[in-house]
Amino acid sequence: MIRPIEKNDIASCLAIYNQYIEKSTVTFETERLNLQQFTARVDAVTERYPWIVLEEEGEVLGYAYLDSFNPRAAYQWVCDLSIYLDPSSRGKGLGSMLMDAILRLARRDGYLRMTSIITSDNVTSRRFHDKYGFRKIAEFPNIGYKNHMWLGVAYYIKDLTEELPEHPEPVRNLSL
Repeated sequence: MIRPIEKNDIASCLAIYNQYIEKSTVTFETERLNLQQFTARVDAVTERYPWIVLEEEGEVLGYAYLDSFNPRAAYQWVCDLSIYLDPSSRGKGLGSMLMDAILRLARRDGYLRMTSIITSDNVTSRRFHDKYGFRKIAEFPNIGYKNHMWLGVAYYIKDLTEELPEHPEPVRNLSL
């Protein structure tokens, strides 16, 4: 089941995220977060953006959320995407379920474009975003150093509408 995040989900989401911090280059964060830090992050994001979890039999297996691409008003029609799955839940279609749900929420709220930043060695995520019609629009080689290696990032973008309106309505930033 996919649903909005609740306070009692935060520790599970943190456990998933800390695995990526410690054991991968998926995120450029290098230090584990504690519950207080991660709760503050969830609270800040959910003031304006959706954060959803995928739960099966009471266990959070993954989550997705939208955030600001850039806080300046002219960028309000663009949101930034993050999706994280428990590593043991990858390859089961759960990421697709989260992507479908978060795309619906982004369109509902009035976003016209969605961005995603992907590290250069994350081939799985690049293919996943390609599958959903994201296009790579920029790449910054060797911009971050983690796990004893230099890594680049690529910026991906997805159009959420076929035509950009001449006078767009303000984004609604609906809470779930």
